[in-house]
Amino acid sequence: GGEPLLQGPALARLLALVKAERPAMHIEVETTGTVAATPALDALIDQFNVSPKLAHSGHPAALALLPERLAAYAADPRAFFKFVIAQPGDVDEVLALAETHALAPARIFLMAEGRDSATLRQRGAWLADICMAYGFAFTDRLHIHLSGDTRGT
Repeated sequence: GGEPLLQGPALARLLALVKAERPAMHIEVETTGTVAATPALDALIDQFNVSPKLAHSGHPAALALLPERLAAYAADPRAFFKFVIAQPGDVDEVLALAETHALAPARIFLMAEGRDSATLRQRGAWLADICMAYGFAFTDRLHIHLSGDTRGT
């Protein structure tokens, strides 16, 4: 957990070592979209998986949805956006963000919120239909299905 881009300099040093050993390694970083990568780190990242916190998360929008940061990630072709969805109304928030920041549907992934397989299956059933209707990708939480809600999975 946590925001990896807050550790930008250390992460850049680590990824430089990885790239030196395996230059073809594809590096993805998941971020809340509230922090910019340092220039040294940015040069080493192949893909940003931006996962902004929606209203249902309890994070205040003023802290979780920074327009200038979202606009910068939206302009970066390496950025894809993953939104955690707890109820159908959450999709309205995603649609508003997509319109505001001109996010192409092909760059949007929706994932059902849930800490157990039964909840994920129930929410995934209606969420998959929404994804197909809007051209979004659906993503699951395989680690929950395999190991439950356990740390380190």
